[in-house]
Amino acid sequence: MTVTFDLTNEIAPIYRRSQLRLLTGDTSDGDGPRPNGGNFQDDELDVFLVLESDNMNRAAARIFEVLAAEWSRYAGSYRLGPESEEARQAEAFAARAAEWRSLYGFTVDNEGTAGATSEIVDWSGAYADWVGKF
Repeated sequence: MTVTFDLTNEIAPIYRRSQLRLLTGDTSDGDGPRPNGGNFQDDELDVFLVLESDNMNRAAARIFEVLAAEWSRYAGSYRLGPESEEARQAEAFAARAAEWRSLYGFTVDNEGTAGATSEIVDWSGAYADWVGKF
């Protein structure tokens, strides 16, 4: 598994991944934004770019959505009263994802046969619904 961050690299895929890492706070190997300090692998970043039709900002929004989902898995595992650190982390990533989606929309590519369109994804109720289960 590879984690590459080099904003001076002249090889386009490495430079694009590095830009995406910079936007999402995933620049230090072993100290990433995922639970337990994990990083996204280079091939995962490539997939996010493909899923978002190579739109850097929408790929970053998708990463924030993935981070919100990953952190929400841990929201009930360590409680500090009515709220947990993990719950705040999941909420912060969900808010960031909603903010980026409201700015940049999302991609619908219909198997590559249709043009990409953008719409706003409303995540406001998703976090509250999930946390309300505990």
